[in-house]
Amino acid sequence: MSPDVDGKGPVVGLDDPSWRPALERVLAGEGLAVVAQPIIDVAHARVGGYELLSRFTGPPSASPDVWFAAARRHGLDGELTACTVRAMHALVADRPQATFWTMNVEPHLLPLPVVREAVCGHGRLDEVVVELTEHVEAEDDAALEEVLTEIRALGGRIAMDDAGTGYSGLSQMLSLRPDVVKLDRSLVTGLDRDPVRRTVVRLLGDLSGQMDAWLLAEGVETRAELAELVDLGVPLVQGWAVGRPAPGWPALDDLTRTFLREQVARSRVGAHVLTLVRPARVRAAVDWEAGACADEDVLVDGRGRPTAVVGPGPDGTLHRLPALVVAPSAAPADVLTRAMARPAGLQHAPVVCTDARGRVLGTVSIAGLVDDLVGGRSAGLEVAR
Repeated sequence: MSPDVDGKGPVVGLDDPSWRPALERVLAGEGLAVVAQPIIDVAHARVGGYELLSRFTGPPSASPDVWFAAARRHGLDGELTACTVRAMHALVADRPQATFWTMNVEPHLLPLPVVREAVCGHGRLDEVVVELTEHVEAEDDAALEEVLTEIRALGGRIAMDDAGTGYSGLSQMLSLRPDVVKLDRSLVTGLDRDPVRRTVVRLLGDLSGQMDAWLLAEGVETRAELAELVDLGVPLVQGWAVGRPAPGWPALDDLTRTFLREQVARSRVGAHVLTLVRPARVRAAVDWEAGACADEDVLVDGRGRPTAVVGPGPDGTLHRLPALVVAPSAAPADVLTRAMARPAGLQHAPVVCTDARGRVLGTVSIAGLVDDLVGGRSAGLEVAR
């Protein structure tokens, strides 16, 4: 098992003799805690499930991945995985109704009797997702397949971690036929600014849909990434933008719930530029004069109406660029035509979208307009069952 990395303090070398007694203390029931990170059901703007993650109080002071690496070095990784899985099973009865929960297990450990018993020895697994991480590749595919068959027979589901990178390639997806496909965070980071990443997400989403699998984007850290994932039709999201790991069962805050509902409503509008709008920071003229503005900020007047967009000029430094303002119902093709008709140096500046009262709804990137017109959004994603 290898939960996310967020440890603090110096890391003790894996060969340090202090690791063995530290690991044995955890196996005896001391120094292990479990936290939960919410997984959001986008369409309904609610918590659909939780990923359970282990935390170790130490000493040594180290992140969970280091603890599991030390356990592997000292031949205790199977026992430590089983210990954490049992701790998770002991907590889940108190989670909110109508939610699933996920655990991370290394594929090479899952066939071990102690791990298999910890995962499968608690009866039905109807609300459980076993997420296969890939730090060590499984050596016995037949033994792994046998355990996966048992998990599914008990009602459990299988998730494939880090889809699109490393060992989790297309061949693994096709052979495993997972129930949940987790997008690697490297595909999510900067998604709103990178048409190539958007294309990859669409392809993985389409393949997941053909396998009747859920697509889950992890590592979502910004509202702009979240908005792009909603627009792409990704049904499940997870990350700091929607909820951090915490003790208990974290809920979705009201501001994020409202934001999600607005984004979902926009994504259903149809062939309007509103479906391409990304969140934008709205700043006043004094912010510009104080040097407090960043790229793609929208400058507004005293009535909140846009006057300029901050963007790089021909010299590479940030400038106040005249704002091209469009209505939410404008056709993307028309907006792109107007944007390209601007003087050289302004053609790639973001377009500002406003509501009927002239208030800023957000910006539309030129890359997003081009991406839309070459068929990106017409293809759609059939990822939700």
